[in-house]
Amino acid sequence: MCQIRPLQNWQDFLTFKIMHSVFHPSGKANLSARIEQLNASSERKWGTMTVEEMLWHLRSQLEMAAGVRPQKTFLKSVAGLPPVRWLMIYLIPWPKGLPTAPEMKPGKVREQVEGFEAEKQKLLQQLSYVEQAQSLLPHPVFGALSKRQWGYLIWKHFNHHFQQFGV
Repeated sequence: MCQIRPLQNWQDFLTFKIMHSVFHPSGKANLSARIEQLNASSERKWGTMTVEEMLWHLRSQLEMAAGVRPQKTFLKSVAGLPPVRWLMIYLIPWPKGLPTAPEMKPGKVREQVEGFEAEKQKLLQQLSYVEQAQSLLPHPVFGALSKRQWGYLIWKHFNHHFQQFGV
């Protein structure tokens, strides 16, 4: 399930630990299996999103990264500084209720959230699309990220919401 990476430079030294990435076969398999554990009656442990809204929210992250969904929010914050970005992507667990970009909030955009099966299939399709992309756009909070950093960030984001729904 995990990838242990060899040390190649000083940044790898700082991140040397077992990391999950959506771009590593075991990381993607882990997320795909957890998506399959969800169902239309999955209940949240915290927050306000339904399971369909959560799937839509995760897909919207992928669409923004790939340039499919327009990204309007670019926050200049301390999170964009390399040391803070590193801590938030690789080390610090995310608390419940973190703020998110309005483009990723169901109900804040005109797009309709569809039923569970439709949202699940769209999420899986977008995950495959992002995996094949040569590069991804800057993150609205963290700024420019390498595809490798995006892989860890996407996995961490998915994991955060899967824990929200008990999978």
